[in-house]
Amino acid sequence: MLVASQDFRWHDRGEGGVYVFGEDGYLTIDGSRGRARSSRRIENPIRRVVDAIVLKLRVALGKCYHILFYDTRNRVALDCRIDVDGRILLTGQQGTVDAGESLTFHYGKPYADPAVRPPYVVPSDVHRLTLSGFDFEKGTFMFTVDKNDPLEIQGCIGPDIDEISTIELATETVETGSLIRLREYAEYRGDSISFRETFPLHWTPVPPPPDGMPDDNVCETVMRPVDYRWLETATRYGYVKVRIPPLRAGALEFEMKPADAELESCLILEEYQGVIKYGNIQFGLLRGKIIICTAKGITEFDQDVKVVNDRVYTFRVEWDMRSGAVRLLIDGEPMTHGGSDAYSFANLPGNGIDTITLHPGDVRARRSLMEKRLGVKPREAPTSIVRWGAFRVYDLAGKQADSC
Repeated sequence: MLVASQDFRWHDRGEGGVYVFGEDGYLTIDGSRGRARSSRRIENPIRRVVDAIVLKLRVALGKCYHILFYDTRNRVALDCRIDVDGRILLTGQQGTVDAGESLTFHYGKPYADPAVRPPYVVPSDVHRLTLSGFDFEKGTFMFTVDKNDPLEIQGCIGPDIDEISTIELATETVETGSLIRLREYAEYRGDSISFRETFPLHWTPVPPPPDGMPDDNVCETVMRPVDYRWLETATRYGYVKVRIPPLRAGALEFEMKPADAELESCLILEEYQGVIKYGNIQFGLLRGKIIICTAKGITEFDQDVKVVNDRVYTFRVEWDMRSGAVRLLIDGEPMTHGGSDAYSFANLPGNGIDTITLHPGDVRARRSLMEKRLGVKPREAPTSIVRWGAFRVYDLAGKQADSC
């Protein structure tokens, strides 16, 4: 039974934006370090009057943001701009229309009203923006904020636009606190949802511990979505954790694409213990080889799995605490050691696997406080770029123990 899944259907243009998937159920798009521009393909492109898009989001007010809609030729068909006063302006090839709407904060206070606007940054309320009723022949559509009356917008969309196929969320300026937080993306056909995306799993990069704290060789990890398919992690040596329902018997499927196969690109399954590094099942690329870590240590496979840069590896790992068995498939092929496809847990969980940890990088990238005191010299260590995607978690509790 499928119990959790995560796809990364967005693409960042690589201008320095930072992303967090799933914190409080949001995709957070952060333009504090660089402009964030994250697009996604519309699953069912808007071609008819019955097609609609609904976004539920909030922003940090006092900054400018854009919700851009592109046609099939990658031209901007519509720019929905939120200005520094929280007002919404709609711009297309024909001109700009003031939607007459303002974002609110603190449960309904209009940010456009300077008499109630606070002297500090506030997040907006969660707003529901609906774009519907597109009539490309007339160049009109309907725009709705929350449960307000729909407003017919004329004079924006150009006459040569006949389809909208891509949406992009973008920060306008690079400044601390430029944040878009997307709660839900949905496509409608009439009154029915044809596609809906939420962010139920929280992918949390482990922050670098201060020198002298446990695991003080861990570095910062930055994430972004890439190519409408991947979660890209960039780090010199890092960890990203996500919690899942605890499973005594389960399976995880995912894809991995390492830019440099000589660096570590491992995945750890663990019963969370409040520490960074230790787990119950660990496998992936380590020291230029694909391995699995068992109670006996690092174990190689009978099969010769080629280690190649930018290759997409498809993994499926299965575990069952009743039998103590772990099994691993790579690109659909069961991995064996000495002819057996059963491996042991590195250490047996008490209640079940409840955490997935992504672990890319080079263990020698950052000197620990102890190494500094011993006079260990700094090392040249490249940034590890690894892409991860198509995560599926299954509950196998109903299967026989010996079949895992």
